Amino acid sequence: NVMSLQRIIIFDFDFISAASVNDVVADIMAHVNDNAASADFLITPNAYQLVHFAEKKNTAIKHFYEHATYVLPDGMPIVWLGKMLKKDIQHRLTGSDLFPVLWQEIKKQNLYTTFILPDNNISHLFQREYMQCSCFVPDFFSVGDEQYISTLAASVVDDIIKNNARFVFLGLGFPKQELLAMQMETQLKEKGYDKPVLFLLLGASFEFYFGLKKRAPVFFQKS
Repeated sequence: NVMSLQRIIIFDFDFISAASVNDVVADIMAHVNDNAASADFLITPNAYQLVHFAEKKNTAIKHFYEHATYVLPDGMPIVWLGKMLKKDIQHRLTGSDLFPVLWQEIKKQNLYTTFILPDNNISHLFQREYMQCSCFVPDFFSVGDEQYISTLAASVVDDIIKNNARFVFLGLGFPKQELLAMQMETQLKEKGYDKPVLFLLLGASFEFYFGLKKRAPVFFQKS
C-alpha cells in the first residue's frame, strides 16, 4: 500500500518520515509492482532548494517537486527544521543510502532500468554489473537549451517504452535532472504510455555507489 509511509509537510513538501531507507524501498517495490499506470517521482531536496522554492512562487520545478510521490529528507538541516516546527521526521533518508538497497531489489527481481548519467565511466560500470539496463550519457547542455532537453527526453522515452523500464535513475544534478524528468513525463503522457515508471532524481549517488566520490564521514553527515 503506497499510503503506508508517514508524510510530514514542511514548506509544501510531503517529506517521508521512516525508520530507514528499507521502508521506502519496500513501498517503492510494492508501488511499481501493483501496475498502477502512472509516472511517479522520487526527489531529494536539500535545505538550499527548500529556501529557493519558498521564495519563488509557482515555478514549474516547484510544482513538479510538490507533486512528487517520494520526497526524501536528504539533509540534516531538514530533520532539524522539522523538529523546530514540531514535525518529527524520524531519520535523515539520503538518495545515496537508498540507491544500493533499491538497486539490490531491482536486480533480484530482474526489472529493466534506464540510467541518465554524468559520464561514460559510470555507464560502463553499470552495464558490466547488470545486463537489464540502458545508459544515456548526455552531452554538456545548458538549462536553457530546451531543444536538446526535448531531444534527449525523446530518446530516453523511446527506450522506456521499448524495454518496459520500471525505473529511470537520473544523476545530472539540480536543475538539469528535474527539467529532463518533467519533459519525459510530458512525452510519455503524449504517447499514451500506461505502465508504471518511477523517475528517481539522485544527483551524485551513483558516484558514491562505485566509490568514485567519497562521502563525508558519518559523524559529519549527522552533525
